[in-house]
Amino acid sequence: MKIITDSTADLAREQYETYGIGMVPLTIHLGEKTWHDFYDVEPDEYYALLRTSRAFPTTSQPSPQDFINAYTPVAAEGEPILSIHLSARLSGTYQAAVLARTHLPEARIEVIDSLQASMGLGIIILMCAERAGQGASFESVVDCARKLTRQVETYFSVDSLEYLQRGGRVGKAHALLGTLMRIKPLMRLVEGEILPLEKIRTSERLLNRFVELVETRSLEGSPLRLSVGESDNSDVMTGLLERLLKIPGVSLVNRCKLGGVVTSHAGPGALGISFVKE
Repeated sequence: MKIITDSTADLAREQYETYGIGMVPLTIHLGEKTWHDFYDVEPDEYYALLRTSRAFPTTSQPSPQDFINAYTPVAAEGEPILSIHLSARLSGTYQAAVLARTHLPEARIEVIDSLQASMGLGIIILMCAERAGQGASFESVVDCARKLTRQVETYFSVDSLEYLQRGGRVGKAHALLGTLMRIKPLMRLVEGEILPLEKIRTSERLLNRFVELVETRSLEGSPLRLSVGESDNSDVMTGLLERLLKIPGVSLVNRCKLGGVVTSHAGPGALGISFVKE
């Protein structure tokens, strides 16, 4: 089987190569510049551009033809495809993949809305790839993916709500609160939608809250698989990750750099965690 995703999974090149995962990129626009996410600009370079640019970034989804181009050579080999993508509530990427599937009626293609983004999408992809690598059937891996979309929990924070507000991902009232009160907003993905969870006053309290969230789940008895995402704050994530991995039963699946598309909507300085019971 072949697993295909999009660039918002924020996986590293080595992971795509190791597991043979296919990827269709989204596109980033900043001023007069345009890049294919993942391929044309490195995360650290993009963080620096955002912090200095007067322009505001926008993004665009792949076209159905982009997915047809990705699916066709795999389908020609008779290989089934599991295509897992960014939440449909955040992008039209999933719908583009669904439309592409209709153009290949003879192919065996399952398209899944992950209800996630970045480290949350990435952990689903990697856990499915692990299962496939262990010899699981296509049906079993598809079933695993569908279950994980409902089980993965994702929490994140941003330096400023302006990026999410301008991109239409949160309401203006939340952006105003974030600006005036200088809070550290803690948000959660719920059914694929970004919802505010708590308003936290300091960075230290925010990091403590991330730890508390994982500790609470770990007390329920099942081992936890963890994925974390960072931007231009690797030192902060290193400290947080050290604390998270001291929690009994927690193991790290992935540590990623937030890619250009995700950072265009979250802004530089964002960080987050995703976890799921094993």
